[in-house]
Amino acid sequence: MNVLLTCVGLRVDVVQAFRDALARRGGGTVIGTDSSLIAPALPFCDIAVKAPAATDPAYGEHLLATAREYGCSMVLPCSEWDLVQLAELAPALAEIGCQAFLPPAEVTRRCVDKLEMARYLVAQGQASPRTFDPNELPDDLRYPLLVKMREGRGSEGIFRCVDRRELDFFLEYTTLPSMVQEVCHGTEFSIDVLCDLDGRCLDAIPRSMIQSKGGEQIKGTTIDDPALVEVGRQVAETLGLRGPGTVQCFREAPDRHEITDVNPRIGGAFPLPLAAGGDYPFRMLALAAGEPVEPRLGEYTRGVTLSRFYHQVLFNTDNVASLPQLNLAEPSDA
Repeated sequence: MNVLLTCVGLRVDVVQAFRDALARRGGGTVIGTDSSLIAPALPFCDIAVKAPAATDPAYGEHLLATAREYGCSMVLPCSEWDLVQLAELAPALAEIGCQAFLPPAEVTRRCVDKLEMARYLVAQGQASPRTFDPNELPDDLRYPLLVKMREGRGSEGIFRCVDRRELDFFLEYTTLPSMVQEVCHGTEFSIDVLCDLDGRCLDAIPRSMIQSKGGEQIKGTTIDDPALVEVGRQVAETLGLRGPGTVQCFREAPDRHEITDVNPRIGGAFPLPLAAGGDYPFRMLALAAGEPVEPRLGEYTRGVTLSRFYHQVLFNTDNVASLPQLNLAEPSDA
């Protein structure tokens, strides 16, 4: 079985986990793509393919050609850059026997657009902080408020406002499509979920958010919290996730968890649920092979703590096109 991982970027953890899972299933190849040949994760892939930028109109055809060239059985995005493109390409990938592990295009677009996601969750009976279009602000705003990108990535484009003067300033200051959201005051948690191809939640592993930088968690612990497991399951199945995802929420009361974000991709803190027994790559390989995979909700190790550090990959970039560290290849028809 060959696996295509897109926009691998920094995700050495994901590449290594899939190589390990393939080895346990008897072998296979990890093909990684990125628009930069010095993406740190590329040297860890079995085959590295330089792709156009995800914003390039040729991106979809290049990805389809790559999957066809290497006989890939599944494709998984490693970042948020190409989620919508991949979701829209999923039917064409399925025709060549390559399963895309992300929700249908409509669901993926809803998750990417944080304002639409908040509206949808509330309409489905899920709690979310009050969230508004900047052109439809009510008179009873409760400060502090956040001005946030509608298609946010990490902590980019977020401004905290303590009064109407600051709110007006930041709405005028930002050049990005934004939304306004009331600040949550409870404790923040993340839940790493895995759903099967029918949208049934198979795993939901909650973790504390001890420390984050730039929207990326660098310290956290898996916790024993059945209520959060249920929140993860409900949100994942309400939205219709397929494959991995992360649900972020604040506990505003013992029985109220306000959902602030849902990412339909493998989480940035993925090594933590992996170490806690959430063998998501192995289970995704089984799903791609058409094998039955049963839910394991609540079956994970509590008290596993993640504490990250900086590391690096060094390249000889005198001749980037022939970097010796990369088994570099291009699809013949790309």
